[in-house]
Amino acid sequence: MNKDRGMIKWMPFNSLMNGQQIINSLTFEKCKIKKPIISEEEQKVLEEKIIEAYYCQNIVIITYYKEGLLLKTKSQIKKIDSIYKTIYLTNQTKLLFNQILKITYG
Repeated sequence: MNKDRGMIKWMPFNSLMNGQQIINSLTFEKCKIKKPIISEEEQKVLEEKIIEAYYCQNIVIITYYKEGLLLKTKSQIKKIDSIYKTIYLTNQTKLLFNQILKITYG
């Protein structure tokens, strides 16, 4: 007569999986960087490129900073909100002016 212990025999492996999640989160936190500093002159150039891309309806590749990561998105600028200093892209992304680090035409 064989008596199976069911899920009890797998409990030690469950604790190893939780440990792996902690290691992954620590590695992810270690990869984060500080936000690069942009001068006022560079900021003005970026704002001019944003306005030009908006009126010409050009597709742009925007490099931006969010939560410790540098991210890129390729899209057209749908709307510029100068009061809140926000741009809205056609791919449903909303970015603040101070998040944007680089703009190139794609």
